[in-house]
Parts: sequence; C-alpha cells; structure tokens
Amino acid sequence: MFIWCLFVMALLVVSLNDFLFFRIENEVVLFLMVLYAISIISGVSGGNFMFGISTAVVVFVITYILNRKNLIGGGDVKLLFPLLLFAESDIDGFIIGISVSGVLLSVIYILCSKKIFIFRKKAIIWLWNFYQEQKESLLFKFVLPSLGRTNKNIALAGKYQVNVWKQEIPYGIALSCGGLWVVIENLLSR
Repeated sequence: MFIWCLFVMALLVVSLNDFLFFRIENEVVLFLMVLYAISIISGVSGGNFMFGISTAVVVFVITYILNRKNLIGGGDVKLLFPLLLFAESDIDGFIIGISVSGVLLSVIYILCSKKIFIFRKKAIIWLWNFYQEQKESLLFKFVLPSLGRTNKNIALAGKYQVNVWKQEIPYGIALSCGGLWVVIENLLSR
C-alpha cells in the first residue's frame, strides 16, 4: 500500500508540473523507475514483468519516433515508460484511463482555454512570489521542481496560447490518470 501511495504522489507531482509549466521532470520519472524496482523486490509488482518491459520498450520506441516528428512531447515519452511498467498486464485499463481522461481534458481545454490560461498565469505569479520568499522549502524542491528551473517571464510567456485550437494540452495529466486507473485496479483486485 505504501508503494501505491508514493506512486500516486508522484503522479500528482507530474500532473501539477505539467499543468503549470508543461514539464515532466527527469527526477520524477527516475523516482517512478526506482519505485517500480522496489515494488518488484517487495512483491507488490512484477507478476508479469516480461510483458510489461516488452510493452514499455515497444511503446517507448514508437513514441520516441513520434516525438522526433513533433507529434508528442518528450516528457510524455519518458513518463510512459515507468507507467507501462507499473501497468504490466493491465494495459487495457491503463489505455482506457488515459483515453477517457484525455478526451475530458481536451473538452475542458476547448471550452475553458481562456479561463485556464488566466488561472495558470495567476497561479504561476503567486507561486513565483512565494518561491522567492521560501527558496529552501521542501515543497518547491519536491512538489514543484519545475518552478525552480524556470524563469518567471519565460513561464508566463512561453507555450501559453489563448487561441483554443493552438492551445497545448498537458497530456501528462491524462497519463497520470491512466496510472491512477492501474492503482485502483490493483487495489480492487486484492
């Protein structure tokens, strides 16, 4: 249960950073990989390791090629690998979780993109000001690592389109929802 709690917390960190900064940090992906290794050692995961690793490698290669064609973000490519490892043989549930949440996320962005843009801008300004006062806070080092790596002006100006049809969607949120689906499936199957 503890491993699944850490997994969910990592997914929340991914979602928050991707929503605010369109970034999925390497440290979080590495943490998920280490967490998967620990889950195998402790017997929480690993029931279908070979299927999970082969699926993760194939999907990584395909999404890497899509990334090179600018069809998917690099952060999404690297995040998919550990999530697919955790999904193991529940790939169907993982895909359903991603698909349903991805469609909902897209609809929300189409209907509310201007409001999301304004909310994100205000949140970044507030967080940036708070960060300047609390630079040593663990909150920012572990929960919002992207904030410390971003310039305030770049964060506010870059990748934030008000045009509904040009707005990028932080798909790390949908990937995280797929991961949550895997957690729920695992906890219900016990």
